[in-house]
Amino acid sequence: MDDRPSQAPAAFEPIFVARQPIFDAAESVFGYELLFRRSGKAETAQVEAEDVATASVIADGFTLAFYGVDKKKKAFINFPQSLLTTDAFLALPKDVCVVEILETVKPTPEVLATCKRIKEQGYLLALDDYVGGPGFEAFITLTDIVKVDVYGMGQDQMARVVEGLRRHPCRLLAEKIETAEQFVQCKKLGFSYFQGFFFSRPQTVAGSKIPTAVLAKMRLMKTLASPDYDLREVAKIVSADPSLSYRLLNFINSALFSLPDRISSIKHALTLIGLIQLKQWFLAVVISDLDRRARIQEVAYLCVLRGRFLESLARTLKGQGRLAETLFMLGLFSKLDALLGQPMPKLLDHIHLDKEVAAALLGEDNRLRRWLELVQAIEAGDWDKTGAILDAHHVAQEEAAGLYAQAVAWTQRLLSAASQPE
Repeated sequence: MDDRPSQAPAAFEPIFVARQPIFDAAESVFGYELLFRRSGKAETAQVEAEDVATASVIADGFTLAFYGVDKKKKAFINFPQSLLTTDAFLALPKDVCVVEILETVKPTPEVLATCKRIKEQGYLLALDDYVGGPGFEAFITLTDIVKVDVYGMGQDQMARVVEGLRRHPCRLLAEKIETAEQFVQCKKLGFSYFQGFFFSRPQTVAGSKIPTAVLAKMRLMKTLASPDYDLREVAKIVSADPSLSYRLLNFINSALFSLPDRISSIKHALTLIGLIQLKQWFLAVVISDLDRRARIQEVAYLCVLRGRFLESLARTLKGQGRLAETLFMLGLFSKLDALLGQPMPKLLDHIHLDKEVAAALLGEDNRLRRWLELVQAIEAGDWDKTGAILDAHHVAQEEAAGLYAQAVAWTQRLLSAASQPE
């Protein structure tokens, strides 16, 4: 049975869903933290109404964020105190959902009774943003996972926090890991799970070079980056690669297209798909093929999602047709350094990009950089900054959230159709 979303615009509430991966010690994906935001301003200040709305966002957002994801992965979801006691967690599957207790929640008798009920229902319970301070003992005795905020912590402080938790049967998750050194230290201290910006940033190795196979893919990226690339040249590349040919036909024959007949040749395929969509598919394949490790695949997913969302936003702006394709490229290449573990300036030497795009990727403050800051704010769950940037561009938050939902669904379908056959 196909459980994919049907028509994305109608299937989802206008919400933003930020999804950050959580890894185990082998750097395999254990789960994702999901951050939700219903777009627009609240129309009521009634707590009860807000709780119902938030529960609806959680239910809709979970479906959106977890389509195409291995159902064995966990979904960590923040529950504020007002929502925690309403049994909203029951809207989510217990074998997937991990209920996160925010650090602002007080261990009142009512809250502790709710936590026990959550456990009795078969859900995992996690304590968020723990830094070793007092007042959380009642929660720690009930939780399955304690998320330790290691940002800014030295090794001695981390060791003290871990030692204080050893008498409890909970597993430890290190969050806000910023560096490779922190990651190594946390593994040595016995953390089971890991989360943070480090997993989306490159590890620069002195004297390293880009492998030949990757260089070949980057040459293809360079060809496709040109606004007037030669379709005949691309057809030759596809025809010479049986795997790529198969994946192209599988993509065209997938549910992305409503075709009366299934196609069976490269020539037929190239006549059925538009040039822009063909370019996007090829680039998505190349990006996802650069490195097959789970951590890097998460970065590839984010790159494609960024590109599609920014492209969709640009198409809502009058007279900005060319900007749409530019923003797709910007989003797609925005984490190229993390994908390849190489400095961005070195990588940009190998591909010919528009000067303004290259400048934005290098961190220079220009109009394109501000679009990149928008997707970074969404991914960080910084909803105030998200709203401010959208307001500055005169884009309604409700419209942007709807486009983001569509971009998530599109990216998941595209990468699913483009993936290597098992």
